Amino acid sequence: MIFLLVWLLSAAYLGINLNKGWNQYDEGTLGQTAERILHGEMPHRDFHDPYTGGLAYTNAAIFKFFGINLFWLRLFLVVFFLAWVPAIYVLARQFLNPWPAAAVTLVAVAWSVPNYPAAMPSWFNLFFATFGTLALAKYVRRPAVPWLVIAGLCGGLSFLFKSVALYYLAAALLFFVYREQSLSRNESAPPRRTALYLAFLTLCLSIFIATLTKLVFVIGGTPEYLHFVFPGLAIALLLIFREHIPPLVSNWSRFRALFQMAAPFLIASAVPIVLFFFFYRYHSGLGSLMNGLFVAPLLRVFYFQREPPGLVFEYPAVIATLLILETAKLRGQPRRVLSIFLVALAALLLLTSRSQDVSYIVALQSAWGIIPVLAVTTLFVLSKKDQLPETGSENDQVLFLLFTITALFSLIQFPYAQVIYFCYGAPLAALLAACLLSRLPRPPRMILCAAAVFYVLFPMLVIRAHYIGGRYHIDYASTPLRLPRVGPLRVPKVEAIEFEELIPFVRNLAGQNPTFAGPDCPEVYFLAGIKNQTPILFDSLQDPLDYEREMRSLINRPNFLKVAVLHDRTISASYQLQILRSLVLPRFPNSRKIGTFTVYWRP
Repeated sequence: MIFLLVWLLSAAYLGINLNKGWNQYDEGTLGQTAERILHGEMPHRDFHDPYTGGLAYTNAAIFKFFGINLFWLRLFLVVFFLAWVPAIYVLARQFLNPWPAAAVTLVAVAWSVPNYPAAMPSWFNLFFATFGTLALAKYVRRPAVPWLVIAGLCGGLSFLFKSVALYYLAAALLFFVYREQSLSRNESAPPRRTALYLAFLTLCLSIFIATLTKLVFVIGGTPEYLHFVFPGLAIALLLIFREHIPPLVSNWSRFRALFQMAAPFLIASAVPIVLFFFFYRYHSGLGSLMNGLFVAPLLRVFYFQREPPGLVFEYPAVIATLLILETAKLRGQPRRVLSIFLVALAALLLLTSRSQDVSYIVALQSAWGIIPVLAVTTLFVLSKKDQLPETGSENDQVLFLLFTITALFSLIQFPYAQVIYFCYGAPLAALLAACLLSRLPRPPRMILCAAAVFYVLFPMLVIRAHYIGGRYHIDYASTPLRLPRVGPLRVPKVEAIEFEELIPFVRNLAGQNPTFAGPDCPEVYFLAGIKNQTPILFDSLQDPLDYEREMRSLINRPNFLKVAVLHDRTISASYQLQILRSLVLPRFPNSRKIGTFTVYWRP
């Protein structure tokens, strides 16, 4: 009954918000990539796709069977969401009683899809990572190869949606290392020296840390190293530290135990990926796919980047953690007094977070900055446990599993760390925090209940409602967008007015004639139902010299383009906009300004 109540509340909350808000670039990308597949094109081979391509094919199938409408994609997201909520609850039940597990599930839901219900691939990465983590947690309790196969398939399928699934795969491999260490010390035998295995482990962990460092090195400052390198470093330090306890088996036994877990997992994860690669090779697109997956994303780092909160913004998360731990140590009257004070303080923060910048920042950063704090706490808890004769229990393995999955999946925020990117991994952080709190011998129940209420209501009343402290309230879903391909979506009033005038005008003006829209206008092509004559979705990601050459060739082509739509208000593609204006203005004598767009045409 408890879970059913949570599941129904979660479904109702998402249902209420399913049609609210959009990002025109994201919706345009989802729609245009799917429609281009319906026209016989392939992602990466025929047009640039910022994701792997699996989601585009899924969306194309949805469009084919149900019609071209963005809302169908959101309904597909709902199906996954409704399967994901039970997975969160079952994971929480690994270490919590039903009511606390229900509270953690509601926190996870409040920080997830309802805040941005577009069918983005990162949501599916979260879903698959959760399913895979649940399978591995089940494997800890009852070891069986099918659990490893399920966990591996989740990673492989997730990769087909977006390549950040590699973080989940790496996290699972690190978990196998931890579990092997635990198994190798639970035998009844004299201590053994395993120098070969230790050398192998040291080399692999060194490569792991070097990879993380290389990932953020180009643009990395203190915030990037704190959020994206330090948690991984904590994992590596813990694994190396555990080697000071002598194993009770040989090198060969340790390697065999590790590979018995890793092999089924990796083979299962490779199956959907290899099939996808063979599909591309058959259609002469494997080289383009490799470039789109492993080269283009590195180039995007230079064009789109936003650092996570700096060191000073860690204080709310650190202070909140210390206060909870300090309260747990107290007894009697001091505990009650401090608990009442902290509950009152949390209520004050919540009530003023819409109107006061300080309250908003403290409330938000207490969550956003929590992963480095959780990394330190987990490192302390597990390293302290390893001082005891019995080490690596099932509960410790589940804790480490949540730690490594949360730490590495948080890399999904790199290189563009916005609040919504934190939301993609926040449910995993909530599970890790709950797992740590479950280990307190006398948890401060009043504070934990208040914290659960706070972290459910804050995203519901502030983040989802788009309040930014006392400075402004963003209109994100006040007006229905009355266009054929969007269904019942509600968007900002300004954008509704703009697109309801722009799209019919462009569609009527262009007719069946070739049309160009840019820079960064995938939504114009999709909403107007016109073909993109270029392989480009986002002009801002193109090399300026190559882009100028391609645009000059396109626009100078005799008797080809009739209409050109330029997006005048762009920051990320300002140089590309200058190139387009220099080419379009002399050749298209007629123009009309519509909102942030200018439509040019010629006879």
